[in-house]
Amino acid sequence: MSPTIILISVLSSISVFFGWFLSRNKSQERAVTVMLFVLYFWGSAFVQLIIFALLYHFGFLQGYF
Repeated sequence: MSPTIILISVLSSISVFFGWFLSRNKSQERAVTVMLFVLYFWGSAFVQLIIFALLYHFGFLQGYF
């Protein structure tokens, strides 16, 4: 399997976990909880992509891709 596909699946899994973890303790309506999950999911996904883009740009991931 391609390292890019593995990285994308790992990033998605981490984002799903953080979205679920951060939105599960909110005692609000179901729709608000779903919106918070989506917000946390995309927020953590973009932060992770920025971190990995910076690591790749500065040469820390050159041996993997």
